[in-house]
Amino acid sequence: FKLNKNSHLILFIILLNLCCNKDEFNFPDTNVNFFIYPNNPSSEGLHFPGGTLNIEGGVNGIIIFHDYLDNYIAYDRACTNNPLLSCEQVNLDTESINILKCNCCPSNYLIFDGSVVNGPAQNSLKRYNTSFDGIVLRIFN
Repeated sequence: FKLNKNSHLILFIILLNLCCNKDEFNFPDTNVNFFIYPNNPSSEGLHFPGGTLNIEGGVNGIIIFHDYLDNYIAYDRACTNNPLLSCEQVNLDTESINILKCNCCPSNYLIFDGSVVNGPAQNSLKRYNTSFDGIVLRIFN
């Protein structure tokens, strides 16, 4: 079996690609498509800006934040340090407002954009798309 010049180039590119992508963070894939009614009593945490609501779904649950500009932001609650561990789940920090804190490791995230405040996590929280028509909030990817 003999490789020609083009075969060597293709093989080199494939190997280079495999080597360079090993540090790339890949959050686990999951289908998200939920509808919430923020004004219903069951969604009490979303009635006013600054409020949050935890729901099932995503990889390790979803936290919805009603921001101060009257928008809704949704993150997967899975800590990016090790998203497949069930204990690695973020919650609103009761001592530091606007911080999401991991239950398992010392990672903290800013609630406004999901960015890491301190680690060991190095990647922002997984953010889902949201759309709100005044009645129904859709959370999807």
